[in-house]
Amino acid sequence: MSMVEKFHAEVRPERLRTHLEWFAGVRRDTGGEGEEAAVEYLTAQLRESGVPVQVHELDCYLSYPREASLRALGADERSFECVTHSFTVPTPDGGIRAPIRYVPDNDFSGAAGEVLLLDGLCTPITVLEASKAGVRAIVFANQGDAVHNMIATTIWGTPSADQLERLPTVSAVSIAKPDGDALKARLKQGPVEIEMRTVVETGWYPSKLPEVVIEPGASGASDEFVLVGGHYCSWEYGITDNATGDACLLELARILYAGRDQLRRGVRICWWPGHSHGRYGGSTWYADTFFRDLAERCIAYHNIDSPGVKGATQYVARHTTAEVEGFCTGVIEHVTGQAEAPIHRPSRAADQSFLANGVPAFSTYPFLPEGHPDRKAWTGGCANAWWWHSTHDTLDKADIDILSNDTRVSLTAITDLTNAELLPIDPSAASAEALAYANEFAAATAGHVDAAAFTAAAEALHEATTAFMLHARSLSDRAALAAANATLMGLSRVLLPVTYTKGGRFVHDPAEWSPIMRNTKSSLFPGLNPGLDLADMHGTDTYGFVKAGVVRQLNRTVDALQQAVRMCDQARHQTPTASV
Repeated sequence: MSMVEKFHAEVRPERLRTHLEWFAGVRRDTGGEGEEAAVEYLTAQLRESGVPVQVHELDCYLSYPREASLRALGADERSFECVTHSFTVPTPDGGIRAPIRYVPDNDFSGAAGEVLLLDGLCTPITVLEASKAGVRAIVFANQGDAVHNMIATTIWGTPSADQLERLPTVSAVSIAKPDGDALKARLKQGPVEIEMRTVVETGWYPSKLPEVVIEPGASGASDEFVLVGGHYCSWEYGITDNATGDACLLELARILYAGRDQLRRGVRICWWPGHSHGRYGGSTWYADTFFRDLAERCIAYHNIDSPGVKGATQYVARHTTAEVEGFCTGVIEHVTGQAEAPIHRPSRAADQSFLANGVPAFSTYPFLPEGHPDRKAWTGGCANAWWWHSTHDTLDKADIDILSNDTRVSLTAITDLTNAELLPIDPSAASAEALAYANEFAAATAGHVDAAAFTAAAEALHEATTAFMLHARSLSDRAALAAANATLMGLSRVLLPVTYTKGGRFVHDPAEWSPIMRNTKSSLFPGLNPGLDLADMHGTDTYGFVKAGVVRQLNRTVDALQQAVRMCDQARHQTPTASV
C-alpha cells in the first residue's frame, strides 16, 4: 500500500459527521461568540488528536449586519422579509421613508439621493457605483426564493488609509424574487413609498486564526511548504459554506501530522476568520504578516471552500492557475476517475489572497452537475446550490460520502506536492495562456496602443519556458532538481502578479470581478483588460485616461515577461543535467 493509499484509509467519515453536527449548532460570525466557540472546538479537536496548533490573534476591520426591515407603505401596506449587508451604511434611527424607483439596467445617472429597486445580488461593484452616484439606498431583488447575505465593500481585507474612499455610502437590503416581483407590480400601478430600517455595526474587532504547522520528517526534507486554508466564519450556520471545509481541514491536519515522517516538504493548515464579514480579512492578514515566508518557501495555496455538498458530483479545478492546472486535473482524475475536469481561473473571491505574492493556487471539489434542480447560476459557493449564503444552508445539505471523497482528493494533492522530486508547476502552460492573451490584446488594440513588445515578449517566454521544462524534466541529480524547483517558484513570483493583479505584489486589488460579480472581460491581466475596450472609447475624454494606464501596465507586463525569459535561460545554462 502506497503512502497516499494509507492516508486515504485514515479518512474517518464518522469524524467528519461529528464535526458537522457540532457546527450545525453554532453561528460563526467573525469576532463574536460563535467564532470564539469555533476556535475552542477546532483547537480542542486538534490537540485531542495530538496535533499542535497555534492561534494567531489579530484585529480586523469587520462589519456585521444586525437587523433589517422593509415596508411598502400606503393603503396596501406590506412588510417584506429582508437582510441588510456588511459594510452598507446603517439607516438613521428612524429609518428611511422615501419613494422607491425601479431601475432595470442599473443606470445610476440622475439617481443621487434616491432609493432604488435593482435586480440581482448585492454585489460590491454595484454598491460602489451607486455610492459614487450619490444613491441613498437600494433594495436588491434577488434571483430566487432565498435571500442571500452579501458583503458590499470592494476592499480586499483590512483597508489601508488610501482605500477608505471605496467604502460604501449607501444603505441596502435584499429581498426574495417573489417579493421583488410584487414590489415591481405595485410600482406599475403608481408611486410607492417605502420605509427601510437597517442596523449595521462596522469597526475594529479582535479575531483569531488557528494554524497547524506540519514540519516534514522524511530524509532530505526541504523547508518549503504547501499552504492549505479555508474559512471558518460563516453566514448563518453555513454548513456547506464552510463547515464542511473546516471538517475536511481537521481530518487533513490529523492525518498529515501523524504521517509527517513520510513528508519531504511541510504543510501549513489555516482556518481563516474575516472571510464573510471582512472580505478575506484573515487570509489577507496572513499574506501580509508572513509575506517573506510565503515568497521564499510556499509551493502553492490549496483553498478548501464548500466541499461535501449533497448532489455535487462534477469535479472542477476551481481557482486554479495555469501553472498547476495539469497537476490539479490529474489529481482529480486519479482519485475520482473524472477526466478533463473543467478549469476555472482564480477570481477575486475565495480567500485568493496570495496571488499577488506569486503563489500558484488550486482547488479540487465538485459542483452540482448542469441541469441539477438545486443548481443556480448566480450563486458563488455551496457547489452552486440555491441555499448559498442563506438561512437554508443547514446540516441536511451536506453529504458525508462526498465530503470523505473530497478529503481524499485534497490529501492526494497535498502529499503529491510535498513529495514531488520536480514540482508539478508548469510555466509553459502559463506562457501559452499569456501568448494567447497577447495576440488577442494586440488585435483588439491595433491602432490604439503598440502591443508589439508584448507579443514579442510572450512569444519569447513561451519558447523559454518550453525549453526550460524539457531541461528540468531530464534532471535526476537532487541538487539540480532543487535548483530547477527554485526556478519554478521564482517564475511564479514574477509571472503571477502581472497575470492576476493591477497593483503588484505588495497591495491587494479590490474585489471587482468574480464569477458572479464581474465588471471586466477576463480574470487574466486585469491591468491590461481596460485596453480591450479602447476602440469603443475612441473619441471620448475617457479614452486618453484609459490609454495612459494601459501603456503603463504594458510596460510592467513586458518587463516581467522579459525577466522570466532571462531566468529560464540562466537556469538552463547553469543547472547540471545529470548526476556527477
